[in-house]
Amino acid sequence: MTMANVGQFVRFTRHGFEITGEVTKILERSVIVNISEDDALLLDYGTNFTVVSHENYEVVQK
Repeated sequence: MTMANVGQFVRFTRHGFEITGEVTKILERSVIVNISEDDALLLDYGTNFTVVSHENYEVVQK
């Protein structure tokens, strides 16, 4: 598993949708990811930020 750094983009699956976002903060077991407004609406989130476990994402080139 490759851990992401701040500013890198990660891809993960949430509720059956494949989402890509930018890492804004690294935590011990997860990262905080800034996702697009469209993805936030799709997932019915009230914010553009979500937490993703290190085990549940892959680092991608944007």
